[in-house]
Amino acid sequence: MFLIGDIGGTKCELALFGEELVPSWSTRYQSADFTCLEDVIEAFLQSVPVKPRQAGFGLAGVVENGAGRVTNLPWIISEDDLSEKFGFEKTILLNDLTAVCASLPVLPEHELMELYAGEKGGGVKGVIAPGTGLGEGYLIEQPFFYPRGSEGGHSNFAPADEEQIELLKWMRLLVNPVSYEDLIAGPGISYLYDFYVKYKGLKPAKQLEEQLLTAKDQTPVILNNAVGNSPCPVCNKVLNLFLSILGSEAGNLAMKLYARGGIYLGGGIMVRLAGRIDPAPLIKAYLNKGKMSGLMQKIPLYLITRKNAALVGAANYCKQYF
Repeated sequence: MFLIGDIGGTKCELALFGEELVPSWSTRYQSADFTCLEDVIEAFLQSVPVKPRQAGFGLAGVVENGAGRVTNLPWIISEDDLSEKFGFEKTILLNDLTAVCASLPVLPEHELMELYAGEKGGGVKGVIAPGTGLGEGYLIEQPFFYPRGSEGGHSNFAPADEEQIELLKWMRLLVNPVSYEDLIAGPGISYLYDFYVKYKGLKPAKQLEEQLLTAKDQTPVILNNAVGNSPCPVCNKVLNLFLSILGSEAGNLAMKLYARGGIYLGGGIMVRLAGRIDPAPLIKAYLNKGKMSGLMQKIPLYLITRKNAALVGAANYCKQYF
């Protein structure tokens, strides 16, 4: 068996996998409770009856030359150091979006929600995943298996309509340059809310304001109040703007990759919204590419509903390369 981990700034999930890629003894830890990844691994290995021979870890951060650092954590991680400390025959570090991309061949159909049918076909597959950050990547399956995450979420935001032009002008007073991650990752939801409340002067419900004052994380409060039987009008506008910007950038990724294999939405935000929202604003923006709209109509759009796709993807990646 081999040890696999999904390592992020908020949580670390570790599990053992065999050749069949089914996780066992899966355990989630809060990253803030540990000073380094080695301590997390130590705690996990003490809780399982099997000593893994190999290990692989998807990191929420840049990985280069067998080493990486987790964004938002002071953890510097090395393949060689982990192998030496724990006696692994081989250790692989990979970007967490590379791991999500590597999950696509092994996810069953029921864990891929079709948002737009397009035309089924082969070719490059693209992934865009709004969570704590905004990950983007791609998967090539033929003639070889090559998943790759990127830092595309940090590319400059390009407004697609008059309201988004207003948003960009306002955001430039707060952060410059303005990236897609600034707007459609978790922290960006608060920016979109402030845009409507502080800049446009819309008035939210008093109950919502009270919830936001006491919330450690405003994002789930805003999104939960955007859906349901009596949604907050301000929060609903935030949600629709979020979906529009996400759809536009998903379409950008589709065109840059010529992703005839489809675009796949991952990340924690969209998983939590699955089945609770009308995806129409997202799909409209996804398809709205001017003279390339005809091409976009051929490229399907899916939502990855499996919550631990990065963990399973890291296991599949390591299975290919161990």
